[in-house]
Parts: sequence; structure tokens; C-alpha cells
Amino acid sequence: MDRGHRGTSREGPWLPTAEPGGGAGCVKPPPRIPDHHPLNPRVIAPGSSEWPERLNELGPHEPPKKLYVAGRDVDPGARAVAVVGTRRPTAAGIEAAQMIARGLAQANFVVVSGLAIGIDAAAHRASLEAGGRTIAVLGGGMDLNYPKNNLALRKRIDAEGTVVTEHPQGVPPHQHHFPRRNRIIVGLSEAVVVVEGSIKSGALITGRLALDANRSVFAVPGSIRNPYAAGPNELIRCMEATAITEVQHIFDDLAPGLVWGDDALPLGPVGLDENQARVLGVLDDTSVTADFVVAQTQMAQGLVLLTLSKLEIRGFARRWNGAYELTASGARIRAALAQRSR
Repeated sequence: MDRGHRGTSREGPWLPTAEPGGGAGCVKPPPRIPDHHPLNPRVIAPGSSEWPERLNELGPHEPPKKLYVAGRDVDPGARAVAVVGTRRPTAAGIEAAQMIARGLAQANFVVVSGLAIGIDAAAHRASLEAGGRTIAVLGGGMDLNYPKNNLALRKRIDAEGTVVTEHPQGVPPHQHHFPRRNRIIVGLSEAVVVVEGSIKSGALITGRLALDANRSVFAVPGSIRNPYAAGPNELIRCMEATAITEVQHIFDDLAPGLVWGDDALPLGPVGLDENQARVLGVLDDTSVTADFVVAQTQMAQGLVLLTLSKLEIRGFARRWNGAYELTASGARIRAALAQRSR
């Protein structure tokens, strides 16, 4: 079954002239990367051996005419998923990005992102640490040290992954470059995962660019008290993205039959509140009644019923003949919670 949301129900392309909430409006170029090689990146264009056909399939948006590339070759046949999010993530957001990127890398997917601090950096780093491939898409020239806090990561990607940009050397990462940079992230990927971001974030822009380009879009739901969960939650609310709570949900859409290995922890505990965790710990593969859950948790009946409904919505539990039982996803989440509590 096709789980990822594709296509668009909106009129016109989603490509603003600036990236709200955190572009890079530089007055002068950032410093060049010290002791950095290569400073003469190769150029790829449509028709070259490294050019993925997906880059030509951006819906209403103009494909890049060429790209500057450093590091390992771009494999046009490789499967790739973008993982994007805010520059100001929560600890849960960082954990989510790491778990998703690690799982994708272990399944031989290339992880694509924008080398920004926060979620992007976490995704790049987790992919490399899992022995996978990653592509960083820049908003300025290849030779510039931006963002400066990611210099060590940038050098590692140069050595072990791939860096691409639409801009020649010396071009500063101006604010208006970043929405256009985001379309390249989409173009290199067959799906986009939005982890955290505000309602006006570049991550939300990237998700909607993906819809325009007929890509699968996934989003990690979060607490309504977290302003950086507003973007993913909005995509889910508008039915523009499929809510995911583990990397298996991505595989179910992109690679049916692929099962997440036991060496990777599921994502489920991210965003799971205390009541949901307590109730999840009581459920089993065999059906139990709400009264049984009340007795085991000592929670009020109304709160138990509300919590069971939330778990059912998230796909962790199901109701059957008036009783409740764990789903396969719920069982993986419970196992992860038990492991973390040791």
C-alpha cells in the first residue's frame, strides 16, 4: 500500500523568494574553508554519468542546469531520502533525525540534507556513523565555510560523502538561495522526511516542494507544546504528509518487504508522553480490556480510554471486539522503552 503522500492539492508552486525563519542573509561571504581540498569541484549536467534523472522531475519548479560536486560520485541509480528540519531542534528531534538517518543508511539509502546546524547535521552525521552515504546540498559556493560550526562535519562529508551546490566558488549563501537549494534536496531524493520545524520553516517549504514534485512526504509528529513540531504537525493535519513513528513506515512505502533490522532501535519513544508509555507497557499481543488497563496502571478510566485512543491513532494499538492489543509497531516501541529503562 502506498503510504507516503504524493502530489499536490494546492494551486501553483511553493517557492517563496526567501526562507522564513532562518535563511542566511550574508553581507559578505563567510571565510573560505582552511586547508580545504578540493577547491576545484567537478561540474555535472543533464546527460552526464552522475546526473540523476530525478533532478529533471521537479514539477513546476525549474531543474538546475548544472551542479558543482565534491567528494564521492553521485550515483544516479542509488535510492535516496531527504531528512530535513529546524536549526533549533529539541533533544527529541535530534534523536529522531539520528534514528531515521541511521535506519535509512543501514538499508542502503543515501541520506540527503542541507548541512545546516541542527536536524540536517544530525542526519548527515548519523548516516556516516552507520557506514552509509550522505549528500550535503549547499546554499553557496563550495569553497566557503558555512555554517562555520559544521566545518568538521563538512570535511568529513568531503572525504566520505558528497557535497553539491548550484553556485560557483565565492558565491555567498544569501537568504534567497535557500528555498532554491531546497528544490535540489527534493530533486536528489525520492522522498522527504520532515522531523522538526516551525510553521514558517524551510523544512515545511521543502516538504511542500516535494509534494509539487510528486515525491513521498513523511513527517514526525510532535507535542502541541513544541513550536518546532508545528510544521510536521501541520503537514499531517493538512494530509500533505504521512505521520511516521519509525523508519519501518518509510520502508513500507518505498521498499515493501524490507524489514528494519534488530540492530536499529525504533523511533517510537520520541513524542510518547508518560501516560502513553504506561498504557503501552500494559498492552500485549493478546487482547486486554480497558478495565484491565485501569487496574494495572491505576489511572482514571477516562484517561485510560483517551490514552488508548491516542495509541490507536498513532498505530501502536488496535481495538478488537471491545478489547485492545498491541500492533507490530507498538510491540517494537514497547521493546525500545524496556531497553531504555534498564
